[in-house]
Amino acid sequence: MEISNMDAYNDTFNRKVHFWGRLSIAIAFFMSFSIPFYLTFIAGHHVDLTVFVKGIIFVLGFVGIIYFIEPVSYFPVLGPIGTYMSFLSGNIGNMRMPVVGAVQNALDAEAGSKKAEMAAVFGLAASNVVNLAILFVVIIGGTALVSALPANILGAFAYAVPGIIGAMIVTFGIKMSIKHIIYTVILGLVVIQLIKFIGKFAPALGKLLSIGQIGVAAAFAIAFAVYLANKAKE
Repeated sequence: MEISNMDAYNDTFNRKVHFWGRLSIAIAFFMSFSIPFYLTFIAGHHVDLTVFVKGIIFVLGFVGIIYFIEPVSYFPVLGPIGTYMSFLSGNIGNMRMPVVGAVQNALDAEAGSKKAEMAAVFGLAASNVVNLAILFVVIIGGTALVSALPANILGAFAYAVPGIIGAMIVTFGIKMSIKHIIYTVILGLVVIQLIKFIGKFAPALGKLLSIGQIGVAAAFAIAFAVYLANKAKE
């Protein structure tokens, strides 16, 4: 890429990327809250404040840590355009990143290069088109398909969440040593038991921690991972 083209890429193109990217995210943000806003302040369907707070704590406990980790960890691979596209469409870890990685490998694009960044854009665009096409078919014929499935197959859906969690553990755990995996599992179990122990003496605090126990365990795991990384450097 020539210097003039690189300057144009870094200046004009990137300014437009951030303008349209921020605008798209802002529109999606307000659209996401439009229906709850209408139901609450116009239709008058108010939610109990206790239930509302519990819901916020549960969501923050589940994805609060991810809110900070994912943008930082995915940005070197996705680049600015891919980051806007991915966080607008979702399913980044289990759908967008594998597609981006496959496209970049097929084009032999060096990580962090402009070639890899543009490869991510085309991979994400194709991923979204395929995703929407499959969703359209599932939405139209999904109900009929599920009703036609035998009971033993429908019973397997109860293991969907454990299966997803197991896949995530394998995805991240495959990069860890067996010793560190054991440490992490033990740490998670200790955190859960500690929350139960606190609940016996302070029920309100224990209930609050149990709602966000995933986030609490994640915070401990991250702190422990940082400790191990610093220890390895020494």
